[in-house]
Amino acid sequence: MNNEVNIENVTVKYNSFKVLDNISFNLISPFFVVIMGPNGAGKTTLLKTLLGLVKPTQGNINIYGYNPERNISEIRKITGYVPQIVNINTYVPITVEEVVSMGYLSKTKPPRILSKRVKNKVKEVLEIVNLPGVENKMFTELSGGQRQRILIARALIKNPKLLLLDEPFSMLDFKIKCEITALLYKLFRELDIDILMVAHELSPCIPYQPQVIILNKKIYAIGKADEVLKTDILSQAYPGVTSLPGGIIIGEDHA
Repeated sequence: MNNEVNIENVTVKYNSFKVLDNISFNLISPFFVVIMGPNGAGKTTLLKTLLGLVKPTQGNINIYGYNPERNISEIRKITGYVPQIVNINTYVPITVEEVVSMGYLSKTKPPRILSKRVKNKVKEVLEIVNLPGVENKMFTELSGGQRQRILIARALIKNPKLLLLDEPFSMLDFKIKCEITALLYKLFRELDIDILMVAHELSPCIPYQPQVIILNKKIYAIGKADEVLKTDILSQAYPGVTSLPGGIIIGEDHA
């Protein structure tokens, strides 16, 4: 297994509409990366393409030596995915243990049994995300920040090399966003897990000096925050940009 995630000339179309337009970038492990862009920029589509859930119209993808189309089983072993929490059905009565164990049982053959071994692995990852002892609680009883940690634990239980996160800060207050970022950076530094996340808000990540990709169907910039968060670059990717003495305000809820 090599140590690169390489995207080369990738285009994705839905019918005739281009969602991603000839994008290319190369990430060498270890990496801690944030993808920014306006709504409809193709950020979620990019993550799904990396996972093999969306097939590119053209281009090549190589994730640590594996292609998502040809090596889907290998891709699923080495990647963990944390979806937007708004896409999680919170009305289903399910325990934390059941939620987290899904990440492990999904890669096993039927019958999928919640064995003692799996239960122990659930406890291990709950310790990692700083929520020990909550396995018997209902997922719906948890706060937004706790639910996000549980979804991260579900992705961690199969020991991924790459963690893909879609808007992990969604619907959280700033303090909790910072706590989630600190957890992700801990996974990056201590467990050698590469992080690639989509985020509308970069502020909680700034202290960790992530690499930033500015995306709006095309790649407009890749680099450290102070290199890419500039008016001339952002105005190309975002529909509205206002420069102020204290910073830059860009469309929607970005600042």
